[in-house]
Amino acid sequence: MDRDSALRKAQKLMAVAMDGRGNENEAERALAQAESLMRKFGLEDSEVKGVAAEKDFDWGNSFAPYGIPRQPAKSTPSWYGVVAMGVARFTDTIVKQHYNQEKGYGVGFYGEASDVLFAQWLVTYLRDTVWREAKKYGGNRAENGDFRHAMASRLQARMYALRAERDVAFRDATNSAGVKGTALMIISDKLVKRDAEFGVQKAKPVKRQFRDMAAMGAGHAAGERVGFNRPVGQTTNDRRIAA
Repeated sequence: MDRDSALRKAQKLMAVAMDGRGNENEAERALAQAESLMRKFGLEDSEVKGVAAEKDFDWGNSFAPYGIPRQPAKSTPSWYGVVAMGVARFTDTIVKQHYNQEKGYGVGFYGEASDVLFAQWLVTYLRDTVWREAKKYGGNRAENGDFRHAMASRLQARMYALRAERDVAFRDATNSAGVKGTALMIISDKLVKRDAEFGVQKAKPVKRQFRDMAAMGAGHAAGERVGFNRPVGQTTNDRRIAA
């Protein structure tokens, strides 16, 4: 058996070990055989487990308008784009700016169907939350704008942090066959296929100069309360959707 044949056999064995649907003893034997081939032929984990993590995904997309029924938005503010980018990272989706003739401007999410539905719900929930908190805060137009952007920045940072924590947990988790990191490998495979299906996420930094420090601090605190810790300084370099 040459190295290529050993690699193909090890990939098939690892797929059996990582599938989680068969007999547990069978999975353990397959894992042991795969590891034996890996040692004998010097096969790397990435070569063997990469293919084993592959699966088919149900792709979809969904539109989340910035406006509300009978009041379609004529544009989307930068803070909404900041929130949408956080939601996309958190839900494993890609987000793009969109316009709908009936619903006006908003964002579209692309990815695995269940991820897309979650993203649409979450960005709408956070939009409404920012609106509500900003209304409670009040202030003039500039102050309220600082409040909204600071709150959006904090929400985005927390969603990025939660996504990173999830990846660590997935990396450290083991499947029923005792293979570590299987969950993260499946997520990584999904993201590669998602990008091949819809293109990579496009974004550009948003640098905002806060004029009212009180509004900035209040917005930061409001974003913290939502529960999603990087301090928001006088200027931020958040990312929003590229046009």
